[in-house]
Amino acid sequence: MSIQQKKTPIADDAGRVARPMVQAEGVHKSYGHVEVLKGVDLEVAAGEVVCLIGPSGSGKSTFLRCINHLETVDGGRLRVDGDVVGYDQRGNKLYELREKEICRRRAEIGMVFQHFNLFPHMTVLDNLIEAPRLVLGESKAVASERAMDLLAKVGLADRSGAYPRHLSGGQQQRVAIARALCMRPKLMLFDEPTSALDPELVGDVLAVMKDLAATGMTMIVVTHEMGFARDVADRVVFMDAGQVVETGPARQVITEPCQERAKAFLAAVR
Repeated sequence: MSIQQKKTPIADDAGRVARPMVQAEGVHKSYGHVEVLKGVDLEVAAGEVVCLIGPSGSGKSTFLRCINHLETVDGGRLRVDGDVVGYDQRGNKLYELREKEICRRRAEIGMVFQHFNLFPHMTVLDNLIEAPRLVLGESKAVASERAMDLLAKVGLADRSGAYPRHLSGGQQQRVAIARALCMRPKLMLFDEPTSALDPELVGDVLAVMKDLAATGMTMIVVTHEMGFARDVADRVVFMDAGQVVETGPARQVITEPCQERAKAFLAAVR
């Protein structure tokens, strides 16, 4: 069960630093009178693995959903691979995208949720090939070949004909990861992907994510798995009350945080 390859460098061959894969500048988001994101500034480089940690209600999942335009921002600017999320920028003006173009851009971003969101009436294989056929226009043969390769890499090639109800939670989540990868995304978002799993099932899902990180995939992971964040992330971002409180190398933030709020949170979760 491995998708491991050599991790790609963030700089190009000439030593130039590539533009950020994700760039947030003063991002705000409110629900009614409740301000959930209060000016988030964050950059994620291509090929970087960033874990978002922090207490429940700190805005981590909302920020992730804004990146995929499942939520619209109320202020600031959010870009993915240079494009303003949800808009077309022409000169200094922004023009809201049509739904078709939003869907096209969203197809380039894989997202794995806390709950697996598999289609219960479809087999594992059919779950994987549905979007490549409908969105990318691939033939069933081409989509199925890639799907079977990905199922093998997440250790589930022998379950391609099974229905989600016949799989454990951990298996369903690995299928969900393979399904997202079937769209050949340039960015993967994970929203607490192990929080709904029984403890004994968490390890297999984290192993798949660790292998994926080693391939050079850009990943943003909302997680409470501090061991995974420490060992796999290039950087950890601690959020609280809708703001980025501390960010830095993973081991440094988790073992020796600088900010008192981060210290208190990490002491509690340890």
